[in-house]
Amino acid sequence: MTSLSLPRLLRHDLTLSWRRLCAFLRAKNDAQGFAIIGAVVLALHGAGWWFATSLTQAAADDGRVFLMAAGMVIVLPWLFSQGLTGATRALYSRGDLDLLLSSPLSPRKILTSRALAVAIESFGAVGLFLLPIADDAALQDGVVWLAIGPALAATVLVTTGLALAATLGLFALLGPKRTRSVGQVLATLVGAWFVILAQIFNFLPADWRAALHAQMSAPAPGGLFDPATPLWLPARAAAGEFFALTIWTALGLAVFAASVALLGRAFARGALSAAGDAHAMPVACAKDRGFRCDRAGALRRKEWRLLARDPYLVSQVLLQSLYTLPIALVIWKALGGGGALAVSISPALVAIAAQLAAALAFLAASSEQASDFVASAPVSPREILRRKLEAVAAPVGLFLALPLGALAWVDPRVGAITLGFALAAAASTAALNFWKPLENRRGDLIKTHAQNKLVGLVEHGLSLCFAIAALLACLDLWQTIFPIGAAMGLLWLNAPRPARMAPRAA
Repeated sequence: MTSLSLPRLLRHDLTLSWRRLCAFLRAKNDAQGFAIIGAVVLALHGAGWWFATSLTQAAADDGRVFLMAAGMVIVLPWLFSQGLTGATRALYSRGDLDLLLSSPLSPRKILTSRALAVAIESFGAVGLFLLPIADDAALQDGVVWLAIGPALAATVLVTTGLALAATLGLFALLGPKRTRSVGQVLATLVGAWFVILAQIFNFLPADWRAALHAQMSAPAPGGLFDPATPLWLPARAAAGEFFALTIWTALGLAVFAASVALLGRAFARGALSAAGDAHAMPVACAKDRGFRCDRAGALRRKEWRLLARDPYLVSQVLLQSLYTLPIALVIWKALGGGGALAVSISPALVAIAAQLAAALAFLAASSEQASDFVASAPVSPREILRRKLEAVAAPVGLFLALPLGALAWVDPRVGAITLGFALAAAASTAALNFWKPLENRRGDLIKTHAQNKLVGLVEHGLSLCFAIAALLACLDLWQTIFPIGAAMGLLWLNAPRPARMAPRAA
């Protein structure tokens, strides 16, 4: 093996990926990392047994191909999102590409190594959850379920190749400055599609679901629901059809190889441009503005600039809010349809407001690089906190304005109750993050409260208390006072206390 071989490059890239994973898992060494992953895999095999039983029963009732098609519709955007994130990281997050590209290595070999590492990361991230279920289903219903593994690998190759082409296309269209933010935001939105698709069938009216089930039971030849069409090739491959699996694997290899072969030079140009843009010094060309003595406005603008530094982190915050949408569906199903829709949406909007405010406040607090300077300014700490809360409230209000307006149009009373509890929840969780800031980097949003578990528990407790209170208030129940009292108690326990003066010596 020569020093310029592809396996050696791939080993280096995978080593860096493994180090990122160990840092995420907070593993101190490789043995700890393997132990954590092994424990997770064993736990998922145990937890997936019941789910595998449901899948085998559904496959017996509706057909394995239709079941795999539903899974592919959900998994494909998930994998494409993983590929976009990995391709963007390959262009921007490493500082050695300019050195590699100035070496005798060909750009195609470098791109092949990076793309393979991205594909392996994507396969591991999704396969960690899917393959234990496939193993359990194979033990219950036969080895045909093991075809999910190679079908997933072929799907990863297809989505990685397409994601690489999309990233370089954005680079050519938008340039190095905007591609990173746009690509990461796009990956977040595509990933959000995974959450929406997981629940969209349950949101459809009953007659629509019945019509779709009838079309899938007796599909028209050559139609959208005909499994014999090429559109259903991935589903038939995952269902264990040997010919479909062979074609799908060959197609995945072809798409991946074509992307690497055709985009090698474009990747080299993009990487060098990204490296040059990262080291470019910004030139101030705007006119000097007159000094405005607007203390409140200056504090708010400072916080907004901190939040606007990285649109990707803001998009991650918005993605977190989508995870509360299934809560509305569960409550709606429990209360029964009809007018209960407005009542079911109310606690979900309150929880979204609390989560958004908490995450934005965490961003603003963790991005503060002039805390000593602000503390020495002629501004009271109470006013600083008030301006920070106002700065956080603005984007939260913009995000929730449309759904709150629609809710008020359907039921003004429920809309007013939701608005009040959303404001209280947002102010509470934001104040908590400003009271107890963590010394994290901006990129550590995904590991919020990793250093202080108590703050995370209190934040979730506040969100839950206000959401339950909103639901009980919409139902005209006097028990609303209990979750409100619990939230007030949590705030009182975590509010900053004035420092006591040391007694003077006699």
